[in-house]
Amino acid sequence: MGQIVGIAIVWFIIEMLLWYLLAQFMSGWWVFMWFIIAAVIGISLIRKGMAALNPMAQQMKAGGMMNPAMRPQESTMIKSVAVAAAGLLLLIPGVLSDLLALLVILPPVQKKLKNFANNYVMNNQQKMMEMMAKQMGGQNPFGGAGGMNNQNPFGQQQQNPFGNVFKQHTTVDGTAKNIPKDVKKITKSANDE
Repeated sequence: MGQIVGIAIVWFIIEMLLWYLLAQFMSGWWVFMWFIIAAVIGISLIRKGMAALNPMAQQMKAGGMMNPAMRPQESTMIKSVAVAAAGLLLLIPGVLSDLLALLVILPPVQKKLKNFANNYVMNNQQKMMEMMAKQMGGQNPFGGAGGMNNQNPFGQQQQNPFGNVFKQHTTVDGTAKNIPKDVKKITKSANDE
C-alpha cells in the first residue's frame, strides 16, 4: 500500500511540473481546455467500453454464471476493457495520463498487457482461489466448513447421533439390482390394518 501511495505522489509531482512547463510555453487556458476536452473524450470512451461489457455484467449479476452464447469474443473484451481504461486515464487530468491512455489504445500494447495478465493469473492461481473463497465466506472452496474461520454459524458444534461411524468410512459397498416392472407395488403401509 505504501508503494502505491509513493508512486501516486511522484506521479502527481511530475504531472504538476509538466502542467507548469506547458503553461509557460502556451497559455494556461489552452492547457485547461485540453484537460476539459480530454475528460469529455474519456467519458465517451468509458461509455463505449462499458457498453460492450454491460450485457455480460448484468447476466452475471442476475444468474451468477455467464451464458457462453452471450459472452463476447476475447478480442472484443480486451478492446472494450482497453477503451474503458483509456477513457479513465483521459478523465484524470494530466499529460502523462493522457499519453498513457493513447498507449493503452494501441493494439500491440493491448497484446502485451493481455499476455502479462495471463501470465500473472497462471502464476498466482492459488492466491486467487483463496481470495475468492474468502469473499464467498469460507476458507476452502472445495471442502471444509463454511463461515468465517471455520466456525459453525449455528452456535456450538453438535454431536452426530450416529457416533463417528461415518467419519471413518465414507464409501458404501453394495450392488445395484434391477427391479422388474411387473412386480406389485405396495399401496398401503403395514400400519393401515
